[in-house]
Amino acid sequence: MTTLSQTKVNILDVGYTAYQVTDLDLMERFLIDFGMTRSARTDGAVYMRGTGSNHHVHVARLGSENKFLGGCLVVASREELDKAALIPGAVGPEAITEPGGGWRVTLTTPNKHTIWVEWGVAKVPEMPVRRSYRMNFASEHLRHNSAVRQRPEATPVLRIGHFVLWVPEAVPEIDWFMQHFAMAPADFICAHSDNPPGQEPVVGTFLRVDRGAEYVEHHCILINQSIHYGCHHSSYEVLDLDAVMAGHDHLVAKGWKLDAGVGRHYLGSLIYDYWLDPFGQRIEHYTDTDMINHEYVPVRFVGSADETTQWGMAPPSTFFE
Repeated sequence: MTTLSQTKVNILDVGYTAYQVTDLDLMERFLIDFGMTRSARTDGAVYMRGTGSNHHVHVARLGSENKFLGGCLVVASREELDKAALIPGAVGPEAITEPGGGWRVTLTTPNKHTIWVEWGVAKVPEMPVRRSYRMNFASEHLRHNSAVRQRPEATPVLRIGHFVLWVPEAVPEIDWFMQHFAMAPADFICAHSDNPPGQEPVVGTFLRVDRGAEYVEHHCILINQSIHYGCHHSSYEVLDLDAVMAGHDHLVAKGWKLDAGVGRHYLGSLIYDYWLDPFGQRIEHYTDTDMINHEYVPVRFVGSADETTQWGMAPPSTFFE
């Protein structure tokens, strides 16, 4: 059963992240190799989509410097959008004058990040993709009379799954999201301290959509305290492990810069592959993340970034610095 909040904003999904870049052609070329498709382009911006029905999952705007602009959360109704408009400091609802249209409320978080809440953006026809390959495990054989045939290629991005905000002060940011949105903590990142176990200071929290007993992805946002500011990474779901590896080999062949991967995280269990876009922003392919609900007990993780990898190419210890 899905439980929706009557007072907090209920999120349908993550919509997109937006960046300012100095070269739209270069960004579009990278994102095509990453597995996206152009949805729309203007003189000042390019809107890239996945294979799903969302009009776009990534926005790049032309500007004089490269930087993160903000992240979008999608709601399912005008009623939910109007709830967002009641959050202190909100601007809107306003009609969106960009490709896709719809309506938007603009919010500013305690750490001065921009969050857009949007409703009514036009849908686009879904794009065909192959079926996910079933796997034959020692204990369970799921693929019968069917071979795996996967070559290195631009692996189709399905959707945006989450994004990670770097902030100077994590706790006010976490509290803000949980106060205004129907979100719940999945897992906590804690700092080393002399505190008793279970009382370590929180420096990061994975936040999931809260729908009660309904299973949802492990997180839609991670808030992480850091000496840096902006977006640690935007993350895009692909079909399966073979898709991750095919995309990895394709991006290597194209000469793009690998950041960390392929590997499997400890928190959320997802298989990851991190890359840097041409402007230094981190972007991720992922698959096979945990699905959790209100019965899940959050983990309090104390350790460095390289300790968050169960197997594969671990990120450096400065990954979540």
